[in-house]
Amino acid sequence: MNFRLFLKFIPWGIALILLAFLWFRRMSSFTTPAQLTVENTTILQEIEALGKLELVRYKFKEVIEAEEIAKRYFDLGYFYIPGGQDQKALLIAKGEAVACIDLMKIEKEDIIFSGDTIQINMPGPELCYYKVDLNKSSFYDLQTSKDKKKAAEFIDMIYAKAETQMKEAALESGILVDAEKMSGRVLTPFLSNLTDKTVILHFKTIPDKVILQKR
Repeated sequence: MNFRLFLKFIPWGIALILLAFLWFRRMSSFTTPAQLTVENTTILQEIEALGKLELVRYKFKEVIEAEEIAKRYFDLGYFYIPGGQDQKALLIAKGEAVACIDLMKIEKEDIIFSGDTIQINMPGPELCYYKVDLNKSSFYDLQTSKDKKKAAEFIDMIYAKAETQMKEAALESGILVDAEKMSGRVLTPFLSNLTDKTVILHFKTIPDKVILQKR
């Protein structure tokens, strides 16, 4: 008797399972999958007209060692209470410095025609930019504070020091003098061929090897 009753409910059980399956499948259509939304806003802040002719590039590799001792309280030499974490780093930095001439500074009165000769008063060479190549530079023995702000400031200070040293090294090595020489090699034959005249370049500021005071 119980067995016959069981057989009677089998179709109903199958029907309930089928209905449950269809219901869950329908509900899946109302499920919102995980989504990633990225909003990007780009603002043009400034347009700068560039008339600078890059002439010389110096490439550098330097070693920067830095150590920052945190504040110490009751410092008796053999005993003290640390007020933070000491920081130190060794940076192998690679970068470059580039010298150029700003052709936009040439005025109409700077160009003098005299028979078959053209004399041009050129602006003095300048250091266009100097920078550390972050992709080619590496830190070794880096120990920074757990305070993320202090750690970031320490690393930024090291990069800034490396850039400053590259600038000073480029100027001391005579990058501006080399830029003036290169401008004569590049511009003089180009302008002579273009105008079919003899071109003489005069520089308003004659660069010299820059000697910087050591800090």
